[in-house]
Amino acid sequence: MNNNDKIKESYKTATSYPDLAKKLSQIGVESYTVDTASGTILYRFKNGENILHEGNHNARTIAENFDSQKTIDAIRNNQQGKSDYPDFMNEIAAAGVRFYEATLSGDNKRVTYIGIGGFYEEAIP
Repeated sequence: MNNNDKIKESYKTATSYPDLAKKLSQIGVESYTVDTASGTILYRFKNGENILHEGNHNARTIAENFDSQKTIDAIRNNQQGKSDYPDFMNEIAAAGVRFYEATLSGDNKRVTYIGIGGFYEEAIP
């Protein structure tokens, strides 16, 4: 199974975001970046390989300025099962998140949500 197939399998079998992060890390993903407008994801592997998953929908409009409380609310809604991934992406776009970076290696595993004028960082359990 190639790394692209391993990524897809990780998403299919994950039961939660922490589980997904663990599965991606186990297959060698060190980090990945998601472009909020397009949904494009760049995966970076420990061995230097990069895999790009192109977004497959119309570009989202991103709010001009970053709003940390709206970002936190979007994250909590998703964690509590109140939103699916497309809704989550729309909510963080409305909060001004231009992209987010998930760091899956090292002692400080985290997701950093970044927009104009601010960012919010959350640890991955």
